[in-house]
Amino acid sequence: MLRLGLIGLPQSGKTTVFNALSGSKAVVGDYSTAKSANIAVVKVPDKRIDRLVEIFQPKKITLAEIEYVDIAGFTKGSSSDRKKEAAYVHSLRQTDSLLHIVRCFENDNVPRPDGSIDPKRDIYDVDTELILSDLGLVETRLEKMEHTQKVTKKDFDEIQFNVLQKCRQALENEKPLRTLDLNEDEKKSIGGFRFLSQKPMLYILNLDENQYREWQKWESDFAYLLETSQSLLSHICATLQMDIADFDEGERDDFMKELGIDEMASDIIIKKSFELLGLIAFLTGGSPEVHSWPIRRGTNAQEAAGTIHTDLQKGFIKAEVVSFEDLDRLGSWAKARDEGKLRLQGKDYVVQDGDVMLFRFNV
Repeated sequence: MLRLGLIGLPQSGKTTVFNALSGSKAVVGDYSTAKSANIAVVKVPDKRIDRLVEIFQPKKITLAEIEYVDIAGFTKGSSSDRKKEAAYVHSLRQTDSLLHIVRCFENDNVPRPDGSIDPKRDIYDVDTELILSDLGLVETRLEKMEHTQKVTKKDFDEIQFNVLQKCRQALENEKPLRTLDLNEDEKKSIGGFRFLSQKPMLYILNLDENQYREWQKWESDFAYLLETSQSLLSHICATLQMDIADFDEGERDDFMKELGIDEMASDIIIKKSFELLGLIAFLTGGSPEVHSWPIRRGTNAQEAAGTIHTDLQKGFIKAEVVSFEDLDRLGSWAKARDEGKLRLQGKDYVVQDGDVMLFRFNV
């Protein structure tokens, strides 16, 4: 399951965004001293599933899921306090990517911890805390490796040592680790550290209703964030998103049209999170179940089979594949076969987003 961690300074509206994205009712407030995270599991919307349900009339429908983790707000200097660092960061190290909620909204009822609203300052402050947190880990590990090698004269992991030196240099230059160009062996050597600044980052501008009408301008002003690798940018008006979510489906569509909103912010953020992590989804369908399966872009057919069950991967023979667009147009598996749109693919076939697949296997 994809795990997304929400971070941000106190009073950034982070927990309100968490509630807006997940439909939760977590208490909103200043949780700079909180020790536990708010956690919610959310179904990933996919309109293609609705069409497959029409075609296959399944007994069961299973959507992909993501988990949102809302940890206590960062405070300046927390990276130098080991107890605070542990309380703030432990859960975030287990996430696949980070969503940085950036306060842009004006609201006199919500205090301004630094005395003013300055989104670019806040972005810099949080990024700095992530970098300092990682730098502490890197320096501690390098010191231990150097000490062990000096005292025991034993061999140590030279790849990891060299990569950590690269990491230290980048961090000392205030560059997040996701900017480093590392090969697979180098990434594997430091994977266990789960560095925060190495995680893909989605910056989310939390706007008020007036600002929301000019979201293109706001995103344009923060386009510089996209210059850093593995970084994307989005926006939300968390309070408006929560209002929209409270309507039933019919009223919701009308309300969104009045506001000129084409898509729920929660759906946009999920899509951008998938894009950030290089994820796509393949689909399976039949009378027992219709299912959406998220995988990394570039996954081959045999590996994709393993996401369903390891037996399918071990005993993989072939995969029957039809694009969703063809199945949608033709309306049945049989017609797709008759029209020559159903292809038989081997284990090395690279799965495409929206492929509808049936695996042949033998165990």
